[in-house]
Amino acid sequence: MPGVRSAAIVAFSLLGVRSLAAAECPIEKAIYVELEARAELRFARTDEENSPLSHRFALILGGKHFNGHVMYDPEIERPVAMVLNNCPEGDVTGADIAACTVWRGIIYASDERKGGIGLLPSEGEAAAPVIVLPGFGPAWMASSAGKSTDTTPWDVFSLEGCDQ
Repeated sequence: MPGVRSAAIVAFSLLGVRSLAAAECPIEKAIYVELEARAELRFARTDEENSPLSHRFALILGGKHFNGHVMYDPEIERPVAMVLNNCPEGDVTGADIAACTVWRGIIYASDERKGGIGLLPSEGEAAAPVIVLPGFGPAWMASSAGKSTDTTPWDVFSLEGCDQ
């Protein structure tokens, strides 16, 4: 069985390399997956110097792409994320934004190994092992985007990889 043992050693070695690479992934390249509904969060650079956004991301769920962003709210001293569905562009009202918002809430970072919950890392910092969107699943199912979905996504997304 030396061949099987060698294959196992190689497989575990590769897993270690992937884990190390994921641990070194900056948040703006991080890809997170929610396993229940196979939802994906793909973070990206904000690319705007004077933008009020601290992060941008795409949510991919049920074969559809949704825009997301994070803004720091100084009143509550927390990053607030939003997942949006077909929002109008240009001069829009608060009612327009509310109508196209799928989910809005504080976004948290977690490290299951250390047992801690904290705030989302800033751009350029290492991606957290886990992202938590409290209440995302129920909000998704109540939204027009979630009406055609059979599986309710959970609120926890685990780091899956790093977009190169």
